[in-house]
Amino acid sequence: MSDTKPPDEPSAESLRPDEMSPRPDKVFPRPDDAALHPDEAGSPTPPRRGQRPTDAQRAPRMIDLRLLAPATATWAASWWATAHPTPLPLIAALALASGLTTASYAWSHRSTHPPRHALTPPRSLRLGAALLLATTACALAVASAAGASYLTDPARSQSGPIRASVRLERDPAPASSGSTTRHRARVRILAVRVGDRWVPSQASALVSAPGWEEAARGDIYEISGSLDTTFAADAPSVGAIRARSAVLANRPSGLDAWRRNTHRALSAACHTLPRDARGLVPGMAIGDDRLVPTDLADAMKATSLTHLTAVSGSHIVIILAALNLILPARIPLRVGGTLTVLGTIITLVGPEASVVRSVCVASVATLGLILGREGQATAALCAVVIATLLIDPWASRSYGFALSVLAALAVVGPASAIARSAKRRIRGDTRAGRALRRGVELVCVPALAELATAPVIVSLSGTVPLWGIAANVVAEPAVPVATLAGLSGALLAPTCPGAATACTRVASWATAWIAEAARFFQAMPGSGTRVPGGAGTILALYACAGAGWLAWRAWRRWGIPLLDEAEDP
Repeated sequence: MSDTKPPDEPSAESLRPDEMSPRPDKVFPRPDDAALHPDEAGSPTPPRRGQRPTDAQRAPRMIDLRLLAPATATWAASWWATAHPTPLPLIAALALASGLTTASYAWSHRSTHPPRHALTPPRSLRLGAALLLATTACALAVASAAGASYLTDPARSQSGPIRASVRLERDPAPASSGSTTRHRARVRILAVRVGDRWVPSQASALVSAPGWEEAARGDIYEISGSLDTTFAADAPSVGAIRARSAVLANRPSGLDAWRRNTHRALSAACHTLPRDARGLVPGMAIGDDRLVPTDLADAMKATSLTHLTAVSGSHIVIILAALNLILPARIPLRVGGTLTVLGTIITLVGPEASVVRSVCVASVATLGLILGREGQATAALCAVVIATLLIDPWASRSYGFALSVLAALAVVGPASAIARSAKRRIRGDTRAGRALRRGVELVCVPALAELATAPVIVSLSGTVPLWGIAANVVAEPAVPVATLAGLSGALLAPTCPGAATACTRVASWATAWIAEAARFFQAMPGSGTRVPGGAGTILALYACAGAGWLAWRAWRRWGIPLLDEAEDP
């Protein structure tokens, strides 16, 4: 018999109430209403007064940021290598380092099973480094090849006569001079006539040509004219071409023909609308902003409303939300309907970088919610950025792509966090609470998108849209009506012109509100405030604000506990 005595067990009188044996409902938590009925965002509702929070309510929200560093590195490498081709030995060294790091990770973790979900997955530093090195090497290789191809492109020559075969990248718009006989469009040069032979080309150009009233995206023309390399010549563009003649060589059929007929039918349905609506309704429905009046375009630019005439993530979210309200709550139907709608949007609008980015992010997030798994929108956005830059490295130098990505990152990141915090802290069982929640969402989304894109906007125009947040908040209620009614009119226009006209009429009522909001806030004092120092001043202010926030967080985490310990006797 052993002489060892069991350790002394504390008596019930010596235990604090929280150290005593847990109650049955502590060991086996009851399925309270907060756990069974999550709110519309998918996160559990806050516990009621006097109610113990559940594990789901206490658990931190997981945010996957592992692709943020590779996306940033891919962008920087693409931007650099398009102008400075990288030597092949450096690319090979990065690829070799990536392979060795991956092999080391696989060998050291061949018998371990790390958790599938974690805020910061343990033992994944080498895998993250391997991914960073791999994406950087691929970006340098692709961008260097694109930059070298541009430098040796046959279309890149001195100003003078040129004959080329081009494919229209967008529908032609009337020339800015007001001429009705000439139209202008961004084109991709397919081949250039050099002597008696055609030489392939991959450059782009801005072409002004006569007889393009019926031209559309995807048409192939053979043009002859004069090239001006001093205008709109940022790579990969070779400049502006003023064509004397443009002969149609090929007009694609199939989906391209359907898109062309839909655009024309929608324009015909909007012909009887007021002046502003003739441009805004197609712009908010399918991104066709060619007929937006110049004064209205300037007003929307001054108030940060130009994103409404480009198919972005907000438009896709509105469309998918309406689709989920219509379809039954069955996973196959909703998944099929979502994929069909997203494919239709890409076909109807065109495979532009901003459209593809918005569609990919929205599809990941929406499918995650449909399948019962919350989509990691930040990781999806980073993956789309990496894929876009590897396919088209020139997107790294596009201001439009930068604005789109920064706005999307602000919406899926801090704006979503603020909205979730408001849902946790503000009660949703009263009308006032629900209204306050909605007000927070309406304000934080445009505000943070405005702050995220401010450095790029200031670098372009030198001014900051002071009333942009207020204009977006005022215009927000009309956006779903204009988007859904305009898109319905576009889809019905080829087959049901009468129904399409009725839909566009409803959309025009909403666009009238948006146009008035743009002009009203443009007329406010300080709408075009110039920032001294440009984007550097904005970035310096952000750096100071970030440093202050970090100091405040450090004080709360370490400073206050130290003071409490010092005051404790």
